[in-house]
Amino acid sequence: MKLRLLSLAAMAAFVGQAHALTPAQIDTARADGSLLEVTMSGATALSGTIGGLFTQNCKSGTQDIYLNDAALFSGETVNGNIVKAYSCELNATNDFGAAYANKKVLFQKSDQGGSGNGVFPVATNSLMPFLNVSAATCNATTKVCSTIAQKRPDGGVSDVAPTGFNPSANRPLSPIDFSANAEVANSDFQQVQGVLQIIFGLAVSNELYTALQTDQVTTGRPVVSKAVIASMLSNGYNPELGWAPLFRNAANINGKTQINICRRVNGSGTQTSANRFWLEYGANGIALTPADNANNSAFPNDFNNAKPADDLIMVYEGSTTGNVRDCLAKANDNGAFAIGHVSLENAPTAKWKFAAIDGAEPSRDNAKRGFYDYVFESTVQVAKTGNSAAGRAFLVEFTKAAQKSTNLNALSVNNQAGVMTLPFAADCPSTFSFVAAGTAGETSVNKFCGRVSRPNAADVLTIVK
Repeated sequence: MKLRLLSLAAMAAFVGQAHALTPAQIDTARADGSLLEVTMSGATALSGTIGGLFTQNCKSGTQDIYLNDAALFSGETVNGNIVKAYSCELNATNDFGAAYANKKVLFQKSDQGGSGNGVFPVATNSLMPFLNVSAATCNATTKVCSTIAQKRPDGGVSDVAPTGFNPSANRPLSPIDFSANAEVANSDFQQVQGVLQIIFGLAVSNELYTALQTDQVTTGRPVVSKAVIASMLSNGYNPELGWAPLFRNAANINGKTQINICRRVNGSGTQTSANRFWLEYGANGIALTPADNANNSAFPNDFNNAKPADDLIMVYEGSTTGNVRDCLAKANDNGAFAIGHVSLENAPTAKWKFAAIDGAEPSRDNAKRGFYDYVFESTVQVAKTGNSAAGRAFLVEFTKAAQKSTNLNALSVNNQAGVMTLPFAADCPSTFSFVAAGTAGETSVNKFCGRVSRPNAADVLTIVK
């Protein structure tokens, strides 16, 4: 992940010498009451965006990012995929208000299980594992923490509004099983507020990408049929069909027979969005049901190109977006075809790329005009009660700042690619103005302000202005 920091050295000079917050200094600030601690759970598709929206307000030289030790979480493949703790002194003129000028803050974001854990644990005031950031448990050099602390999240972020997680296949199962929990409603939170819109894409292993290019006689981005992909992602697809429905010429399949799906676990906002977009799951009573691996979320150990003896579609469920990227890469390493879904903030690699859907190119430019509709509205939920009243108050102000195009424009290039504002964001004009990315006249406003809206997962994407 790349996080862009605004240059605040000149401002820092007015408030004295700035220093990074070491674990020992965090202990001291916690003890004397000068540390603001904020805990947030939920969407992994927005992990880099959330981190960037916070850290771009840090004084130069004060920021540290503490990561979880991979051994703390089942299925973790690298330090820091599940929880990140951002610490710094905020800029005197930060986006969150004068009350936070020069404030020492420890801001933790948990990705575990995805968006549903930015909804149900916040509504039910449940404990979630966050990092125990202290001198005794964190290495000041490597910035890796070795223990967790159970905390109630002050708020959560989700790729779709809270009610989108009520259908059974959209409910989080880990670290808490909410499958039998009562349905959530907006009244279960202090505040539910739309914050920005996320642009998703169909990611395919490079083996499949290049085979589709050959089949379609193109050197550009290959196209997939939404209807065909929807069938493959459902539990009603016949594995005997293999990849043939995506190809015009069977010879270009190169003998690949096994269907590999790299998806997220139940409760993930990325998965909930995919369930709705591809299958219409949660939107009507005759929707397709998403294929899963019987809730066995173990990260894949290997892929092969032979059709399984029991004719199963191979479905790999990952707790984080990083798991899906790794799944696609591993499939490609094994010469296999694989499909999955991630947001556009995830930069394609030599091992996987985004395909066009029914001819529509995945891009922010196309999404904000309604030409590409794999788009959902993200919300921030603030708890009614929780670990910290001060943390909940901070998240109210954080949400206001995150809605603005100017703040999205300060994110890293990769994080910018996957987001756009709500159509009625405070700094967006009432009249839509389109300027193509990278051309003369592009500003933060016409770069991120669009004309589409999908307030709830079950809604269709509509043009609003």
